[in-house]
Amino acid sequence: MALPPSPSSSSLFTITEHVLECQHVREYPNATKTGTDSPKLVVKRYTPRLNLNTKPGDLTIIGAHGSGFPKEVYEPLWEDMYLKLVNQGIRVNSIWIADVANQGASGVINEDILGNDPSWFDHARDLLFMVNQFKADMPSPIVGIGHSLGSVQLALLSLLHPRLLTSLVMIEPVLEKNPRAAHALRFVKVSLSRTTAWTSRDEAEKYFKKVHKKWDPRAHDLWMKYGLRDIRPGERTSEAPQGYSSVALKPQVTLTTSLEQDVMFYLRPNFDGQKPASGDVLHPDIIGPPDAISPFYRSEPILAWHLMKNIRPPVLYLFGDKSPFSGPQSREEKLKRTGRGVGGSGGHERGKVKAVTVPGCGHHLPFENTPRVSDEIVWWLEIEVERWKVEERAVYSGHSGGEMTSGLENWGPHLDEALRKAKARRRSNL
Repeated sequence: MALPPSPSSSSLFTITEHVLECQHVREYPNATKTGTDSPKLVVKRYTPRLNLNTKPGDLTIIGAHGSGFPKEVYEPLWEDMYLKLVNQGIRVNSIWIADVANQGASGVINEDILGNDPSWFDHARDLLFMVNQFKADMPSPIVGIGHSLGSVQLALLSLLHPRLLTSLVMIEPVLEKNPRAAHALRFVKVSLSRTTAWTSRDEAEKYFKKVHKKWDPRAHDLWMKYGLRDIRPGERTSEAPQGYSSVALKPQVTLTTSLEQDVMFYLRPNFDGQKPASGDVLHPDIIGPPDAISPFYRSEPILAWHLMKNIRPPVLYLFGDKSPFSGPQSREEKLKRTGRGVGGSGGHERGKVKAVTVPGCGHHLPFENTPRVSDEIVWWLEIEVERWKVEERAVYSGHSGGEMTSGLENWGPHLDEALRKAKARRRSNL
């Protein structure tokens, strides 16, 4: 279902909002209140106003947000990237980004059916379902650009469909080699003490001005517009506004993404101490040593780390040098592992994986230094779009459609050779 174009401060894009069905059946049974619930996905499409006549080879971009961040807060990045791409002669078809089903605008419309057990895999499948519904509007080359949680979800999408994405940009990805790492535990502990409701938008503005003091002002303004929502009459909130405990004031503004739906992406309860491969229907994916799987675990960042060696699209990593998730050793390990396994791109030694560390920035890198991040992405996309063109010509030149469907005439000699080799192997094993 397409909604009317959204009003936007951007003069660069026509913004169209769509509400889609999510992928049928969620990863965990309690992702929704019942197994028959049908969550929706709120998607925005950014179509350049200056590219009314799209051509084959125009770039399609799929974005994916970090946990707790509304999809709209990435608009400054899209704007900066677009202007620089145009200057380099790279045409953009459209940019697509969706709020995950339990967060942002999606979380609001799904509020009555949401459970308490989201999976990172769900959004990867939802994105594939989105692509299949809009395939006529999403020509290749398709590039995925994700931040934090979103970058891992795009990697999982790529593992589901290795040839879908021409290239992948992973900004501050939450990939975890060590199941004993306590980043998520510390993050959730701090998050649970955060203020989540305010008496007015002015009060919220004062609060987030401090929290976002390093942010690009454009990103902050979009957070204030889309990261907060008015509290409905009679709605229960998780806390009273900070500093008003003795005053009979009710909160009027809260987070668009509830604190609960944010932190549940970081930790998954295993209070009963279920073990790996226990056969428990609610905990089929426990991974790690006994001391690292209870009372909490989270399998997706560990599984994704192991599977990054099989990633086929070339990958650009962008890290903040102040990020707790991206220390020097972690950055080096990601660079050396990615694409080096079966089905992978060949890795950094073949020029298919690059890593850039941006000084003075943390995990909020795309909001803290939007110009630098857009510079690095555009530099990478120049290389990747040209590579895609070369590969497309190599694949499709020199044959016709008829030749592609009638190519068995050359099989005979090769089958004979393969049978001789198989016979020789059998003899050598006698």
